[in-house]
Amino acid sequence: MKKIVNVILILLVINNCALAQDENCVRKATFGETEICLPKIEGYQESYTDPIIKQFADGTEVPTNMILGFYLNNQTYERRDSLGLISFDDFFKIYGTKQIKNLKADSSLLKKLQDLLTENFPGELIKKEFDKIGLEIKIGAPTIIKTYNLNANSFTCIMLIKYELEGMKSHVTAMTINGLLLNEKLIWMAYLLNYNGEETILRLQENSNAILTKLLSINGYYD
Repeated sequence: MKKIVNVILILLVINNCALAQDENCVRKATFGETEICLPKIEGYQESYTDPIIKQFADGTEVPTNMILGFYLNNQTYERRDSLGLISFDDFFKIYGTKQIKNLKADSSLLKKLQDLLTENFPGELIKKEFDKIGLEIKIGAPTIIKTYNLNANSFTCIMLIKYELEGMKSHVTAMTINGLLLNEKLIWMAYLLNYNGEETILRLQENSNAILTKLLSINGYYD
């Protein structure tokens, strides 16, 4: 009888954990054969399924990537009908690389990609991909501020990049590029802010860490 009670209690705990996860997922995205829970993030709206935002996100993404989630802050989301006409920052995207969507990823691959990104950021490759989708953009050499591991399942690179769009004033963007392991898949998260000095870097790192922690924990990683 005691064993039966224990089994029932275990099943209740499992079911409650699964229910809590579903309630905290905005939606689930599929990458390869893996489902990724996209978490609720306070102050942001996950909006990739919105036709206007999807068109904008896909139109500014390089063809080698597959967007899984696209988050705008609440203020920008309210102005989404004008998305292609306004300047905005404080947004992030969760995405994967199409060529490796069926590859089983591990900590060794994560470390190799962190080293590669730190030593040789592929600015020229990104420029070529932008050319393919018709964006006249000049990308300055990125300045990597720091790289670190928030936990065993992720790495973060903080960098500054100068962009020059044809007919527009150049600007500097501060961003994090985060690589993370979710359900044996390599997933990316990029968070962007307009650069206005050292305070931007502090805000960038704090927000990026919070998003990364939520994304990992909602998918079952608590390290």
